[in-house]
Amino acid sequence: MRVSSEQPPSVRTFTLPGSTDPALVFLHGLGSAGGPAFGAIAADATFEGRERLLPDLLGFGFSDRPLDFGYSLDDHAAAVADLLDERNLTSVDLVGHSLGGSIATVLAYRRPDLVGRLIVLEPNLLPWDGTASVEIARQSEAEFVDTGIDRLIADADPGWASTLRVADPVALHRTAVGLCVGPDPTVQAMLESVTVPRLFVYGERTGAPRQQDRLASAGVGFTRIDNAGHVMMADNREGVVEAVKAGLLL
Repeated sequence: MRVSSEQPPSVRTFTLPGSTDPALVFLHGLGSAGGPAFGAIAADATFEGRERLLPDLLGFGFSDRPLDFGYSLDDHAAAVADLLDERNLTSVDLVGHSLGGSIATVLAYRRPDLVGRLIVLEPNLLPWDGTASVEIARQSEAEFVDTGIDRLIADADPGWASTLRVADPVALHRTAVGLCVGPDPTVQAMLESVTVPRLFVYGERTGAPRQQDRLASAGVGFTRIDNAGHVMMADNREGVVEAVKAGLLL
């Protein structure tokens, strides 16, 4: 739903209840939504007893599509921070994939009180560091809304296409631009400097990031998911569950 500045935008969140602290929060990637991206992971018996939150980022899934929202990484991180503040959650275990991993890193950097552990699955680390986001951002907003979104959906795999269809095209474009421009300092610099336990997860088919040595020297751990590419939750669900479980032990 489109909303104006007179009505605060709402981040819709699917919650799996639990009583064991801290809460476990999952942030989806570009053009996706919380349930489709992480539902099977969050519902795994490994995490029973934990409160698990799967928000739809603003502009995606069932969340609002505010007219006056900037859709930068900082904007999205602030919206997630508001969600956690509203629920009186602190020191959460935060898991983010791709765009969600970048937002999670920004949140950990800007609001260290909210994040206890950080698990990122192939986040965008530097400006113009991506494939789909760059393809979207290189189009004008008008071009993308008019024809680009339809081309993107037509070329997408069925799983991503299903969530792209319900994403707001303007929000999708502005988020892609925000991801490509990046914050200041960069996501990589933020990931290096935050002091919480950090785990970087990558798919075997993607390969380790070229910054692995530098990140490792800053204390970031690494885990590879076998038989998986960028969308590792779909490629190897059990492997992602095990990686997240390992990250929660850091």
